[in-house]
Amino acid sequence: MLEARAGLVGTAAFTLPIPDGWVDRTVVTITGHAEDGFAPNVVVTSERLCDNMGLGGFSSGWLNRLAEEVPVVEERAVEHVDVAGVRAHVRVVSWHAAGLRLRQIAALLVHGESAYAIVGTATEWTFDDLERSFRTLLDGFQLAAGDPA
Repeated sequence: MLEARAGLVGTAAFTLPIPDGWVDRTVVTITGHAEDGFAPNVVVTSERLCDNMGLGGFSSGWLNRLAEEVPVVEERAVEHVDVAGVRAHVRVVSWHAAGLRLRQIAALLVHGESAYAIVGTATEWTFDDLERSFRTLLDGFQLAAGDPA
């Protein structure tokens, strides 16, 4: 379990002091069993928002940054949901890489001054299973008190 408090970040296995002036940009990654040469995975990141940026700006910015990396196709309209009692956007995109068609589902939310991206990636053949697991993960996602990101 991820732990963040003043000056430290860690997991159940370790803690690490944060140097003065540095920011915790912890990335949590969980993976499934590799099929088709690719392990489905879910990655959770958090970051501080720019002044006055809300959910719409963060969600659009996330898609734009991804599109700068890979030629993504947005497969569905943005879905408006609640995650941990907070408004969120769910986006589904796809692209081709290394001979595979990858599909990605992302829940993007803003809480206080922080933005969170919960992103699941799988091949087109395993995406339906990933999406079911992803939706269950979203149901269990909780934000820590005090907005630690």
